[in-house]
Formats: sequence, structure tokens, C-alpha cells
Amino acid sequence: MAFPLLKLPSLAYEEVLSNFNVPDIIDFSLLSSRCHRIIRSTRFPLTGIGISVSFFSSDCLLFYNGGPRPFAVWRFMKKRWRKVSDTINGWRRIGRTRIRIQKEPEWVSKLKPDTNMKVAFEYVRDLFRLPITQFDLLSTDQNVFPQQYGITKCDELLICVRHEIPVDELKYVLEKMEISKTFSLSLQKNDNFEFDFVRFSMDVLKISRAFWITKETFLAMDCARITLQGNKKLPIKEFVSQWLSSRNTRFEWLKMHENRYWNDEEINWNDGLEPMKWNPAIRGRNFKISHFQRVDCEKGIDFLRDDGLLATVVKGNFNKIYFIVWHKRFQPEADSLDLDFW
Repeated sequence: MAFPLLKLPSLAYEEVLSNFNVPDIIDFSLLSSRCHRIIRSTRFPLTGIGISVSFFSSDCLLFYNGGPRPFAVWRFMKKRWRKVSDTINGWRRIGRTRIRIQKEPEWVSKLKPDTNMKVAFEYVRDLFRLPITQFDLLSTDQNVFPQQYGITKCDELLICVRHEIPVDELKYVLEKMEISKTFSLSLQKNDNFEFDFVRFSMDVLKISRAFWITKETFLAMDCARITLQGNKKLPIKEFVSQWLSSRNTRFEWLKMHENRYWNDEEINWNDGLEPMKWNPAIRGRNFKISHFQRVDCEKGIDFLRDDGLLATVVKGNFNKIYFIVWHKRFQPEADSLDLDFW
């Protein structure tokens, strides 16, 4: 005998629905227009949706409920998926698009992930009305970018592909998108890309092959942690001087790779600044730059800001330059970590 779910009072069937997993919630919403309205009006413990497009066997929609790991994953297979049975492998329709779903042992859709995933994303975004947590485009030949999904805001954006990225897609990301937490970009094939100015304002900024970063963009960066690799000559002294004259308490560290400016030209830190040698009574030797790595600041040049914040500029191996702010001056937990090597 079927369970008369929709004949229950609204509080009762909402309690039942709250115990559904995400695949079943979406399936339920597709049963009828009434079921769709019920799901849209019900609050579920979901906090965001992520998109992952990669070279692996499937692309994914990721559902989060506040934790660092996805609460549920909807996989879109690039190759044929093993059929289990007609009752388990069922077809679902979203608008005019039919998507075949297998929920056991995994929640999987078959055929054309680049099309089906976009349709599914638009449906679940409207269904749950959730913010975009992340968009990952990693080592893939697929031309799938945030502009095609209509994304203007997200917490994290990672783009690292093996082919040339269309310029209009890059400009959309740099001009139209608001990224609050982490932005990681690698331009492996865009050798001639140019961009006059962009204002980066997020917690973490990582740019590989940052040859296109201009002086104006560099000095306007408002990020906590910055990693630049393969950049042109950028004015590190001016960056330090700008921080010293500011009241910026967000900034934590800057790391630049392959910047020959330091080696080709001796910087006179005494010109307009007041550098100091390391005093072990004022700060520690090692700075924790990640959970596993440290920076040895023994030979660094220190600067004391008017508000008491202490910063260090230090050279690393492989032409690296670090500019570090000691929000915590002594970090004994860093002493046992490996030296930063990337």
C-alpha cells in the first residue's frame, strides 16, 4: 500500500521530506508541479552548490551543508555507465531534456555531461535557491566556463586547463565575477593575453603565469594571501611602502616566483623606509605559510608599522620573494615543518 504523503498536513510531510537525501528530494520535485512547489517552499540543510569539470570519468554537481566536504555529489558520466536494472536506471525529464539517473550504488547521470549538467544545475539552483560555493575547471579539454552558467558570484573559482581559454571567457571572469574566498588561475596556453587593470579582492589569490599582471593591478590587490608565478617585473618595494602607510590588517603574505627584479637590481630599502635586522626577541625565525610548510626568515629585512604590525621581506630559493606580516610574531609550531618549496 502506497504511503499517502501528500495527504498529510504540511508540517507532517515537511518533516518526512527533511529526512530525504538530496537525490530523492530532486526526484520528488519532478513528480508534479505541486511537488515542485512543496520542495521550493521547504527549507533543507543545504548551504551551497558547486560545479566540478575535470579530466576524470565524470563531471559533478556538489551539494554542501556547511562543512568542507560535499554533502551529496551528482555525477555526470562521460562514458557509458553500467546498467543495473530498468527500475534503478530511470529516466527523468527537466524541461525538454531527458536525463537518465542511476542512484544506486551512486547518483549518476548518463550521456553528454556538458549539456545535461548545465540543465541540472539550472534546475537545482532554482529549486533550492542556494549560492554558488565553487566552480572548478581542472585539466580538461572541455570549454565550460562560468559565463555559460550565468555565474556572477561564488566563493571559490579554480581554472587550470591545458588549452587556450577564450579571451571573452577570461574577461568575463575578471570583469563580471565577484569571488570572495579563493581564486586560482593558470593560463597555460594564453601566451598573448593582456589586461590593463583588475581589482582583486578575495582571501586567497593564486595566479600561475602571471605575466599579464600590471603594476597598477599588483598595487591594488586587496587579498590576504597572494601567490604569483611567472610574473613580470613588479615593484615589491612600492608594495611594501604602500602597506606601511596603510591600516590594512587583512593582508598576511605575498609570494612571487621567478621575479628577477630582485636579482638584477639591488633594492635600496633605506630609501624612504626604515628597515631593521632580525631580532630574535621581537619575532621568531620561521613563519608558517601553510599547514605543512614554513618560510625561514632569519635573513629577512623587517619593517615596523605605526600600529605595531611587524613585516618581513625575505628571499627564498628559485628566485622567490616573500613579504610576510607577523600577525603572530612567534610560531614555534612552524619550526618542525618543511621549507616552502613551491
